[in-house]
Amino acid sequence: MKKILLLLLLPLYSIAQTAGNFIQNGNAKANQRNYKGAIEDFTRAIQLNNKNADAFYYRANAYANIKDYNAAIADYSQATALNPGLTNAYLYRANAEAAIKDYQAAIADFDRAISTGPKTADMFHYRGNAKSNINDYTGAIADFTAALQFKPNDADLYKYRALAKNNKGDFTGAIADYNLAIKLSPRSAEIYQYMAGTKANINDYKGAIADYTTSLAINPNNAEAYFYRANIKARLTDYKSAVDDYKKAAAINPDLPNLLLYMANAQNKTGDTRGALDYFNKAINQFPNNGNLYAYRGIIKSDQKDNEGALADFNKAIALGAKNPETYQSRSFSKLALGDNAGARLDADTAVKLNPNSIGAYISLSKAKMAMKDTAGVIADLTRAIAINNKSDEAYLARGDAYRDLGIPLAAINDYTKAIAVNPAYTYAFLNRAIEKTKLADYAGAVKDLEKLISISPQQQAGYLRLGKIIDFYKYTGNGIALFTNAIALNPANAVYYLNRGEAKAAAGDSKGAMADYNTGALKDPKNITILLKRSIAKAALEDNNGAITDLTSALKIDSLSDSTAVVWQTRGYVKSKLKNYNGAIADFDRAVSIYSTDETFLLRGDAKLAMKDYAGAADDYHNATYMNDKNTKAFAHSGLAKSYLVDAQGVKDDFSAALKLEPNNADILIDRAKAKVNLKDPNGAILDCNAAIAIDPKNGRAYLQRGLSKIVINDKTGGCADMGKALSMGVKEAAEWINQYCK
Repeated sequence: MKKILLLLLLPLYSIAQTAGNFIQNGNAKANQRNYKGAIEDFTRAIQLNNKNADAFYYRANAYANIKDYNAAIADYSQATALNPGLTNAYLYRANAEAAIKDYQAAIADFDRAISTGPKTADMFHYRGNAKSNINDYTGAIADFTAALQFKPNDADLYKYRALAKNNKGDFTGAIADYNLAIKLSPRSAEIYQYMAGTKANINDYKGAIADYTTSLAINPNNAEAYFYRANIKARLTDYKSAVDDYKKAAAINPDLPNLLLYMANAQNKTGDTRGALDYFNKAINQFPNNGNLYAYRGIIKSDQKDNEGALADFNKAIALGAKNPETYQSRSFSKLALGDNAGARLDADTAVKLNPNSIGAYISLSKAKMAMKDTAGVIADLTRAIAINNKSDEAYLARGDAYRDLGIPLAAINDYTKAIAVNPAYTYAFLNRAIEKTKLADYAGAVKDLEKLISISPQQQAGYLRLGKIIDFYKYTGNGIALFTNAIALNPANAVYYLNRGEAKAAAGDSKGAMADYNTGALKDPKNITILLKRSIAKAALEDNNGAITDLTSALKIDSLSDSTAVVWQTRGYVKSKLKNYNGAIADFDRAVSIYSTDETFLLRGDAKLAMKDYAGAADDYHNATYMNDKNTKAFAHSGLAKSYLVDAQGVKDDFSAALKLEPNNADILIDRAKAKVNLKDPNGAILDCNAAIAIDPKNGRAYLQRGLSKIVINDKTGGCADMGKALSMGVKEAAEWINQYCK
């Protein structure tokens, strides 16, 4: 009986021991990373005892280590069914679920692990990761914060919390966390790279470049860091340096998405279009069936206005399978340039169908519709693009351009402003907004925008060129001299920059400095009429009237008929008047009037006629001046003076009343009226006007001269000569002539 009993007991004893042995052997193999062998042992253990939660749990771990996550999840589920208190089984099942991107299930298991306890940093850390992956950044931040309570010196936790804050839009908080992570892990290239991306989000491009540079110093083989640093440099128009970075990225990883395209575009922007094309030509020779290479080369050709060559490349790209929205979008632009508006629209429609969320595709479609006069469709497409992403500076810029093309500058300005709100460093938006403000005569606003553009991108010449085109730009900035000094440093061969700096210097009272710049500009571009004109004005201000005439005559030899020459004829007439060559002056003013006249032209011709005692002719010109500009106080005053010689007392009264209504505290108007009153035999009234003028402007020498002359009329020689002497001492040169006549 005992023998029989022994035989019966042996199998039971052997089964128990064998299952344990298999588990023990499996763990030993797992520790040696022989996970397949471990799985075999754990499977044998389960076959012998399928109620052993540990066997399922250990096999699940082994499956997870060979990334068979579905098998791992199944085993963790068996383990927790057998032992609901097995905390790590929930935790590791959650990790496996996260690995197959079943984040909701993972979060539920992290919740079970945390509730089962004991709580650990890893539980909150990994749950935070899962929440980040479903865009629950608020929940992720809370979990990373909880994990930090357990591990306050874990750099990774600060890094992941920073990423969540960045994705939530809390860029300041993200940077603060990155800095804490760096203190704990100062040699982490990854943290510097992530922080650089956040700084780029707040347009701190210099800070971003510095962080990418630090990241690369730690890990010089990081292609992405070179790539992203290059993108920022390109955005700052530092294209040469950007190309260098793109090439370094390509040397490490030539398969980075869009790398070749961005590099070629940057190379193209440096002016090295040949180098950009050579790059793609070589790449196509090496990989003739790569459609993307043809697409990228097509974009470069399109930038070079080789639209036929670009179209051929886009056709080839699509034929080779590069049927992506970007290629259709690019081909749309080429077709548009070649006048195939319907084809352009069809390609843009295809791009939208391939990617209904592509901002660029809608922009392409809007341009095609614009060409086909579908203005309502244009705005609708761009509005749809903005609805997709109301943080798209590109979409706002494109809609602003559409409003600009439709002749609605206020709407254009509004969209450019929105683009700038999204991207405060968007140079194109500042440039385009400045252009539209100029159309509305908001010169101060335009200059402010251009100054901002230049401060963001001082190497970009578009800002300087546009600034110089704004009428009297120097009135709206105190930085004109410095700005165009920078422009000259960028392009010393550009004569217009010397002209612009000369204008700024002249406005600042530096006549000699202005003259030096005009001289340099004239040497670089001897046929630039504007430079000759401005130099003539500077010469006249320095009393080099003959030199001024020479410049103006040279300008008229270059062009004497176009509308722009009217001001040249007018200016030469003015200088001739200074030389008392009134007949010559009137002849020049006549030419100006025949080409293009302003109120200033008639005023100056009227002054010349007045000097020649053609009072009726002068009055007519002053009338024309006030008709063209009813705010021209000088024309009203001079008209009143001319009428005084014609003894038109009512006309005198009316004209001076109009002038003083516009400028009641203008001393010069009162002086002119005093002169008119003398002509109308009212010397005492003239003296009263001079007294009023002196009260307004005690340093006005003309007021003393006219009062002196008025006193002479009433036989007050002593008082008259005293006033004229004071006028002479104040720099009124013509007073000497009257003193010689009356005071000897």
